[in-house]
Amino acid sequence: MLPHLKFLMLLSFFVCSATFATASQHPLQVWIMPNGVNPQGILEQRLELFTKETGIKTQVVVLDWGEAWSRISTALESGNNGPAVVQLGTSWVSHFASHGQLANLDPWLSEINPNRYIPVSWETTGIDGDATVYSVPWFMDVRALLGNRRILTEHGITAKDIATYEGFHKAIKKINDAKETLPDGAPILGYAFPGKSDWNIPHNFAPWIWSSGGDFLVKKADGHWESNLMNPHTITGIGKYLRFVLDSIVDIASLRENTAQITQRFNNGELAFILNTAEVVMQTRYQESMGGLAKAPIGSDGILVFPVPAGNAGSISFIGGSNLAIPKNMEKNENARKLLLFLTRDDNLEAYTSKIGFIPPTKTVLQSWAKDSIYNVLVKRLETGKAYPNIPNWGNVENELIQLFSHIWELMDVGGFYSEEAVYKALVEYNQKINDLLIVQNTGAVMDYDEFETIWRPAVNGSITSSEITSSSAPEAKTESQIPKTIGILLVAMLFGFVYAFVRKRKG
Repeated sequence: MLPHLKFLMLLSFFVCSATFATASQHPLQVWIMPNGVNPQGILEQRLELFTKETGIKTQVVVLDWGEAWSRISTALESGNNGPAVVQLGTSWVSHFASHGQLANLDPWLSEINPNRYIPVSWETTGIDGDATVYSVPWFMDVRALLGNRRILTEHGITAKDIATYEGFHKAIKKINDAKETLPDGAPILGYAFPGKSDWNIPHNFAPWIWSSGGDFLVKKADGHWESNLMNPHTITGIGKYLRFVLDSIVDIASLRENTAQITQRFNNGELAFILNTAEVVMQTRYQESMGGLAKAPIGSDGILVFPVPAGNAGSISFIGGSNLAIPKNMEKNENARKLLLFLTRDDNLEAYTSKIGFIPPTKTVLQSWAKDSIYNVLVKRLETGKAYPNIPNWGNVENELIQLFSHIWELMDVGGFYSEEAVYKALVEYNQKINDLLIVQNTGAVMDYDEFETIWRPAVNGSITSSEITSSSAPEAKTESQIPKTIGILLVAMLFGFVYAFVRKRKG
């Protein structure tokens, strides 16, 4: 029996050794999305250093943004065939963390060192109301106003000229009125933005709403969130954004285009301004062979960056970006921990972000970016910029916002039925839908139409500034004794709204 026992022990030893060797040689996967110019090649090049330092092999898997949510959800739910480290949009973190699908990173905080990160970035690492850390910031998407240097120089337009909403409005009109064209006959216009069904819609509305003092949601004293769509400041911000189209200084045809199409027009030198991501700036510094725009018209014209034109609350930029997380099933994997710490090391953050063009999240690396005159504008935006709330249900809220604003753009498109009452009804409807998603109880009375009109009409006509609107400026909800009078006013307002919409259409 003894020889047999020795044989079995040796066999077990070799089997376990072979299994261990196979497992140790299996590369750790990093799942990322298409960030900037050649994100896979840039990351693979950097990970060669990781393998050299640790002996651990890696594999980069690139997921298209359109499939990323589904692929990541499936992998995290099953715990099989997934990554060791995964890129998550900052607004995705709270969803997956709340479902128990991300590793708790608190045991590694001394190595991560949260003090390295700027507050607006670090606040995206977990769930609102929960101090647990589930992710580490990787890069930030700071959206600001991008300008074509050649066009602006020819028209004598400076940063001071577009520092406010009204100044920006005048600058756009000045460029449009010049009626210039490119050699291929394409008109040069002041400004354009994507419209219905574009996934960036809430990101595009956000700076105008926030800069007017409004917001999509508001956190109550009891810690619960509810819709803020019917807040006077939010309504003002929405109205001011729509005014670009209502005043015909933004071509209504752009509402049928998506972000990629609008960006391409800017890159072609057809637009003086767009509101876009920071990666476009870096792309102008790379040759076409590297996926850059150095030879494109915007590369030769030159690119400038400006703060979002200020409103009552100042100039507030949208800040998004991506974090890195470890799936729950890899929580005890020492190699996954090493990989996460490597990728978020300052030298690697500098190497990666400087190639893809998105902003690094750590204070030390940002100091070097601030020395760049163009990127310095974006770095300064971090002081006042804002990110979406990190609540688990934000994805569903954002989907409702996309539907809301897509509907409004459809109303304003050719053949649409824009009226102030139609916008009011849409806001009321989606205000309730969002509150239903957030399970809000006792929301109180919603302002009626004639109250809405007192806020909306000045915003779209430009007759007052948002500083003249206060949260308490709307009258209280009507009592029963006032209802007949309100109905009469509503009928008159509807008739006026129809005439108003007709005149607007003729103007466009």
